[in-house]
Amino acid sequence: MKNTQTNFRYAERDDVPLILQVIRELATYEKMLGQVVADEATLEHWILMRRRQK
Repeated sequence: MKNTQTNFRYAERDDVPLILQVIRELATYEKMLGQVVADEATLEHWILMRRRQK
């Protein structure tokens, strides 16, 4: 049996496009894409600001 390890880390600025892509793909799957109001700038600001507050 193969031993697999999962690592978690905080999101970084370079992750923003991928995170937004996942949000949009999930919204498309749920037929809710029209309700997605996030863009890269807003998402980046929110992720980085939340990280600084902790």
